[in-house]
Amino acid sequence: MSEARAPYFANHQRRNRLPWSLYHGELDWRIARVLRRHRPAPRVLIVGCGLDPVVEGGPPRALYHGCDIDARAIEQCRARYPAMAERLEVCPGPLELPSSGAFSRPFDVVVAKEVIEHLDEPESWARILAGRVAVGGQLVLSTPNYGRFSTLPLIERTVLEWVARRDGYSRRHIHPSRFDCRRLAELPVGHGMISLGVDRAFTGWTLLGRWLRVYPPPGGNVSDPGV
Repeated sequence: MSEARAPYFANHQRRNRLPWSLYHGELDWRIARVLRRHRPAPRVLIVGCGLDPVVEGGPPRALYHGCDIDARAIEQCRARYPAMAERLEVCPGPLELPSSGAFSRPFDVVVAKEVIEHLDEPESWARILAGRVAVGGQLVLSTPNYGRFSTLPLIERTVLEWVARRDGYSRRHIHPSRFDCRRLAELPVGHGMISLGVDRAFTGWTLLGRWLRVYPPPGGNVSDPGV
């Protein structure tokens, strides 16, 4: 069975339990810290939100928007967060983001947690996300660390693969784009963006890259999201 046919919510339900919480807990803390650096009520877009269209520990007044390629995720999010139903949408395609209604204005922060590694065209996708960042805003991307000294690849080949096979699928081909610190830092996210660096988790398992928009993209109209 492929990952697409595997029980969709299996990994989402595990994320807050040991040992998965060791991976996701620190990552959530780091993303929340980025959000808190912005104004009290930042407009935040979570791309590939799965079942988590908000960031635990983020600013209480943050205005979250979530999108995902899988309609099942958005359906579940709307049921869990009815007050933000109009700010939850299915992505039109693998390299497309919602652009109407609540999604028509730029965002203070665009976040994609553990998504880019699943894509065959990560550079094109990253530029699309960067195009939705307001001047002065940030693009935040996290991904597993496949660097030379990371123990994650070994854990994936053994423990996580065993868990996946128990659930009826394999993880072997679910990450076609694998990043280390250097590759993530050099990701071409488009004109008008500067890298703020790549942070590595204390465990060494995850990477968090951040980019700042300093001017609009050529021909773009990215402006203050509050306008």
